Amino acid sequence: MMKSMLIFPPGWDPRGPYLSLPVLKAYLQQNNQEVLIRDENVEFYDFFFSEQFFKRMSRETSTLKKSIYFNSTLHIQEAKDVIRSKDSKSWQRKFAWNVLSNLNYLAGKVYKGFEIDFNSMHFKYSHDSTSEIMKALSDRAANPLIEYFEKDCSTIEEIKNQEIEYIGFSVTGNTQLIPTLTMCKAIKELCPSVKHIQLGGNFITRISSLIGNLHPFWNYIDSMLLYDGEENLSSFLQQLENNKDYSNIPNLYYLDDHRNLKRNEIVESKTINSLPPDFDGFDFSKYFTDNVWIPIYTSRACVNKSTFCTIPNASGGKFRHMPAKKVVENMEVVKEKYGISHFSFVDETFLVPKMKQIAKLLIDNEQKDISWYCETRFSKLLTADTTQILRKGGCSNIQFGLESYNQRVLDLMDKNIDIAWIEPNIINCFEAGISVHLFFMTGFPTETLEEAKNTYHFANEMILKSKKDYGLPYSTKGFGTFGLEVGAGVYEKPEVFNIEILEPADDEDLRLSRDYNIHEGLTSDEAKQLVSTMRSSKISLQTSFDAQQFDIEFPKSILPSEIDLINEREKRAAERSYKVYGFCFENESLKINRYVSLIIDEETQMTLLYNVKHGIFLSYPTSDLQIGNAKITFALDNIKSDLAYYDFLELENSQEKYSTMDEIFEGKYKLCLNDYFFEHYNSTDLLIYNKMFKEVIQTNVLGHELLKYFTISHKIQEWFTEITRSGLNLPVEKLEKLIVDALESKVLKVMI
Repeated sequence: MMKSMLIFPPGWDPRGPYLSLPVLKAYLQQNNQEVLIRDENVEFYDFFFSEQFFKRMSRETSTLKKSIYFNSTLHIQEAKDVIRSKDSKSWQRKFAWNVLSNLNYLAGKVYKGFEIDFNSMHFKYSHDSTSEIMKALSDRAANPLIEYFEKDCSTIEEIKNQEIEYIGFSVTGNTQLIPTLTMCKAIKELCPSVKHIQLGGNFITRISSLIGNLHPFWNYIDSMLLYDGEENLSSFLQQLENNKDYSNIPNLYYLDDHRNLKRNEIVESKTINSLPPDFDGFDFSKYFTDNVWIPIYTSRACVNKSTFCTIPNASGGKFRHMPAKKVVENMEVVKEKYGISHFSFVDETFLVPKMKQIAKLLIDNEQKDISWYCETRFSKLLTADTTQILRKGGCSNIQFGLESYNQRVLDLMDKNIDIAWIEPNIINCFEAGISVHLFFMTGFPTETLEEAKNTYHFANEMILKSKKDYGLPYSTKGFGTFGLEVGAGVYEKPEVFNIEILEPADDEDLRLSRDYNIHEGLTSDEAKQLVSTMRSSKISLQTSFDAQQFDIEFPKSILPSEIDLINEREKRAAERSYKVYGFCFENESLKINRYVSLIIDEETQMTLLYNVKHGIFLSYPTSDLQIGNAKITFALDNIKSDLAYYDFLELENSQEKYSTMDEIFEGKYKLCLNDYFFEHYNSTDLLIYNKMFKEVIQTNVLGHELLKYFTISHKIQEWFTEITRSGLNLPVEKLEKLIVDALESKVLKVMI
């Protein structure tokens, strides 16, 4: 029997397994076709964050050891153990992620332009350009995967030792393209037993039409299998083992013996693989998480094609689904086999009736320890009774495609959603104890500034309500700018959306996204700027919004974030009083005291704090530390508990008088911000320092809570409404007094 292996390549999220290979393996096994599966993505991440790798880099780059970041290598394994442990505390996890962040920074210094995060992988070469990709395959100074596949990759060694003959890659995103081709090249050079290398997956399906018979990728691959793979892959492997007649295999692109490109007929799938996924070959202990969620599905394709979406283009058929009973059986099989009871449904559209059926079956089967989350659409069927059943049946989180909170925009997107369903759906989830995640986008063609603001404010209101009113701290939002891609409804009918599509550069031959000019609503650049501003939640949105429409503005200052006394470090920080100290000019290192130094790195926009005495370091995005007047302060509320725990702050021996604040801010420490600086003086007071007037204003905890809601400019009456919605329920007169006092003390200023 021919030996086969399926590989999931690097360049993807290493916090959990991807479903494609286990699904293929289960189908092939049922057809008596043995196949090995390997998650090379998590294997590479595990090697990349290892002492072995960083010792090698330090030998090759003498300057690396001189970097203060190099001390991170002493904590690599500890950091990974913390991230993978169910018993680690939040401060330990933050420390661990900081270690990995610093290691990534060091790697970027050795491999120029290379950057790895926990969602994707980036090179100095564009994955949208064939010529750029081909350069990446041979540039050892910029592509660490070349040496990895040659020297360190256990999968390559296994291919050689086991004499594997067929290799298939599942490529789901463009960030996997350079790693995949790098590995294909290594296999061609190092593994003589391999007869055939095949690419498949969502992304390969979408770019397949761009790969002609003279394309250089054919130097490293032998075929591409498009859309759903089960049936066609099984047929292909039979032919590969026997007579190599591929002509009747649907959805197959390949070179014949004369190197002519053959594109077989595209046939839509009408069936669905209902077998339980087989994860044998994946090492769950290597994923960068303390709780692996097993991906599973109930359906293929999508029931609704929105005008911004291209997912249906690579689905390979019409919507099809399996019975709820079979889905639950598969969950129970996986739970029993792997001892994992957490599931994530990855359906492109997980319909409410199917969710309800599955929840009821789990209740009936008394599967009380099974939990799951899913993505779905807003629906009039998601009633209060339904969400109660979902929660009892294990549902812990629902991710909604909100996209916009404006009916006009939703209709233009072809969402087929009534805006009147949205808030009741969310509230029903909250009342049942189900947290939510809200996806939305900014800058959909013709969307106005007011419509974008309306969506953002609604999402914020819902997340706040989840935490304040229902005690659900894990509700979140995720947003970005609209991206136009080939095949989307907007791309097919640009005139409907009043846009002009621009052609990509000549060397961007694999680029699926498109730039465009817009004649109505927010431009692409305006949308990007707005998103950037919205993500800076501690800063007033006034920089992007028209100032003339507001009566008053809360100054663009540092607003202290809430301290929840939930663990040791935060209790310690709250119980003591600390002095704020230390500043640094950009690109300079300053010794704050004999133990602590701080460095700002312009290239990565990260700031590193290092405690020599304890050998401990912390890093933060520089934006989180608030730069003002080319200087930086770092003892802010949202990170102060970290700094306190690790002895980066000095304990006050006695209560200083407010008169000494002038020395703190204007004296030797020179904490310079544009206008204002906020800082806890003790556990009950908040000091607000007005640099311009050199005044210190004191407010209590209640005032502190109120001020946190003034992150966005509002008319006075809108402020009253916002604060009332927050659940504070204070009399209007108290709110009025707060605003009057704030105006008098120049904490708030009147807009002209």
